[in-house]
Amino acid sequence: MQWISKGISWAILVWMLSACGPQGEQVMIQHARGADYSMGYGDGCQSGRKAAGAVEANSKKNTQSYLSSAQYREGWKTGYKECKFREEKVARLPQK
Repeated sequence: MQWISKGISWAILVWMLSACGPQGEQVMIQHARGADYSMGYGDGCQSGRKAAGAVEANSKKNTQSYLSSAQYREGWKTGYKECKFREEKVARLPQK
Protein backbone atom coordinates (compact mmCIF):
# COMPACT_ATOMS: atom_id res chain seq x y z
CA MET A 1 0.00 0.00 0.00
CA GLN A 2 2.87 2.37 0.68
CA TRP A 3 4.06 2.16 -2.93
CA ILE A 4 0.60 3.18 -4.14
CA SER A 5 0.68 6.23 -1.88
CA LYS A 6 4.14 7.18 -3.17
CA GLY A 7 3.02 6.67 -6.76
CA ILE A 8 0.02 8.93 -6.28
CA SER A 9 2.21 11.56 -4.60
CA TRP A 10 4.64 11.51 -7.53
CA ALA A 11 1.80 11.72 -10.04
CA ILE A 12 0.36 14.76 -8.28
CA LEU A 13 3.78 16.42 -8.12
CA VAL A 14 4.41 15.86 -11.83
CA TRP A 15 0.95 17.17 -12.67
CA MET A 16 1.51 20.31 -10.58
CA LEU A 17 4.92 20.98 -12.12
CA SER A 18 3.57 20.53 -15.63
CA ALA A 19 1.19 23.44 -14.98
CA CYS A 20 4.27 25.63 -14.60
CA GLY A 21 5.71 24.34 -17.86
CA PRO A 22 6.74 26.22 -20.99
CA GLN A 23 4.12 28.97 -20.83
CA GLY A 24 4.98 30.05 -17.28
CA GLU A 25 8.65 29.77 -18.10
CA GLN A 26 8.18 31.88 -21.23
CA VAL A 27 6.45 34.63 -19.27
CA MET A 28 9.44 34.83 -16.92
CA ILE A 29 11.84 34.97 -19.88
CA GLN A 30 9.80 37.73 -21.54
CA HIS A 31 9.92 39.90 -18.44
CA ALA A 32 13.62 39.23 -17.89
CA ARG A 33 14.45 40.30 -21.46
CA GLY A 34 12.66 43.62 -21.23
CA ALA A 35 9.71 45.53 -22.57
CA ASP A 36 10.66 45.41 -26.26
CA TYR A 37 11.05 41.62 -26.22
CA SER A 38 7.81 41.20 -24.29
CA MET A 39 5.89 43.48 -26.66
CA GLY A 40 7.35 41.71 -29.69
CA TYR A 41 6.50 38.31 -28.23
CA GLY A 42 2.88 39.35 -27.65
CA ASP A 43 2.52 40.78 -31.15
CA GLY A 44 4.22 37.77 -32.74
CA CYS A 45 2.06 35.39 -30.74
CA GLN A 46 -1.14 37.04 -32.00
CA SER A 47 0.18 36.91 -35.55
CA GLY A 48 1.17 33.25 -35.22
CA ARG A 49 -2.21 32.29 -33.82
CA LYS A 50 -3.94 34.14 -36.66
CA ALA A 51 -1.70 32.38 -39.23
CA ALA A 52 -2.71 29.04 -37.71
CA GLY A 53 -6.40 29.87 -38.09
CA ALA A 54 -7.45 31.31 -34.72
CA VAL A 55 -10.52 33.37 -35.50
CA GLU A 56 -10.22 35.70 -32.49
CA ALA A 57 -6.52 36.52 -33.08
CA ASN A 58 -5.21 39.47 -35.09
CA SER A 59 -2.00 39.78 -37.06
CA LYS A 60 0.11 42.40 -35.39
CA LYS A 61 3.59 43.77 -36.01
CA ASN A 62 5.01 47.17 -35.12
CA THR A 63 7.11 47.60 -38.27
CA GLN A 64 9.18 50.45 -36.86
CA SER A 65 10.06 48.47 -33.73
CA TYR A 66 10.67 45.32 -35.77
CA LEU A 67 13.22 47.16 -37.93
CA SER A 68 14.89 49.15 -35.15
CA SER A 69 14.87 46.87 -32.09
CA ALA A 70 16.64 43.52 -32.07
CA GLN A 71 14.80 42.62 -28.84
CA TYR A 72 11.37 43.32 -30.36
CA ARG A 73 12.31 41.38 -33.52
CA GLU A 74 13.59 38.39 -31.51
CA GLY A 75 10.47 38.41 -29.32
CA TRP A 76 8.18 38.68 -32.35
CA LYS A 77 9.82 35.75 -34.14
CA THR A 78 9.78 33.59 -31.00
CA GLY A 79 6.16 34.46 -30.18
CA TYR A 80 5.04 33.81 -33.75
CA LYS A 81 6.71 30.41 -33.94
CA GLU A 82 5.63 29.17 -30.50
CA CYS A 83 2.03 30.34 -30.64
CA LYS A 84 1.50 29.18 -34.22
CA PHE A 85 2.77 25.73 -33.23
CA ARG A 86 0.52 25.63 -30.14
CA GLU A 87 -2.54 26.77 -32.10
CA GLU A 88 -1.94 24.19 -34.82
CA LYS A 89 -1.51 21.51 -32.16
CA VAL A 90 -4.84 22.47 -30.56
CA ALA A 91 -6.55 22.45 -33.98
CA ARG A 92 -5.42 18.87 -34.54
CA LEU A 93 -7.05 17.63 -31.34
CA PRO A 94 -10.17 15.53 -31.87
CA GLN A 95 -13.33 17.57 -31.49
CA LYS A 96 -16.01 16.36 -29.05
